[in-house]
Amino acid sequence: MPFASTQGSKVEYFETGTGPGLVLVHGTGGDAATYDGLRDTFQNRRTVVCPNYSGSGATEDEGGPLTLDLLIAQIDAAIEDSSAEGPVDLVGWSQGALAVAGYAAVHPEKVRRLVLLTGWIKNDARQQLYFDLWHRLDQLDHATFGRFLQLNGWTRSQVNTFGVTGVEEMVSGGVPAGIGRQIALNLELDITEYLPRITAPTLVIGATHDHMIPVEHSRALHEAIPGSQYAELAAGHFAVFEKQAELAELIREFLESDEAAAA
Repeated sequence: MPFASTQGSKVEYFETGTGPGLVLVHGTGGDAATYDGLRDTFQNRRTVVCPNYSGSGATEDEGGPLTLDLLIAQIDAAIEDSSAEGPVDLVGWSQGALAVAGYAAVHPEKVRRLVLLTGWIKNDARQQLYFDLWHRLDQLDHATFGRFLQLNGWTRSQVNTFGVTGVEEMVSGGVPAGIGRQIALNLELDITEYLPRITAPTLVIGATHDHMIPVEHSRALHEAIPGSQYAELAAGHFAVFEKQAELAELIREFLESDEAAAA
């Protein structure tokens, strides 16, 4: 995969397809592969760019604490280095939703449409305690932390469909070593001041059965972004996998709604 450079970082990203730019940004512990399914859906009509920000993939930086500014700079570097036609459409999941919201506020001229999946504005007490638990589990036992993520990321019915063997297979795939830095960022993220600066048409998508980032956070995010649209999937936090076809259709309809109106 190609690399872009910015602020002491060497940013790995994936690119495929042709046409207007569609940038897909992963969440905590994810990487470009998070969007394999969505990429396949859109690459016949879009130049799809999937950056790996610090802590994921082969992206390298100076090793300090992660900041929202750094993630915004890394996303920008990947976009500018790619062949994507701008302004681009941006999709962010979980931590990635906060990163692309920040990007849209800082670079409004570079963003055509914005999709925020299972994001949040800032931590309430429950969310702060939850991310602190992530941090502690990751420090104590990486494999146990992986089990905790799988049990909390899916709906109960989906876990039962996988079965014990299926969940164990997913856990055996491991948790990225750089996730600890991303969790540390989650503990302090607050995008309140960025939201009024977002001018791009925005779709916020919540997950009804989300145990990681309860759906109330997505609803609050929608309320805080003037003129935004809202949709909800009957899924857990891993909706990007669990409801991939439904998610792809929601995104497609939103991204193409202005084209349909003009036709």
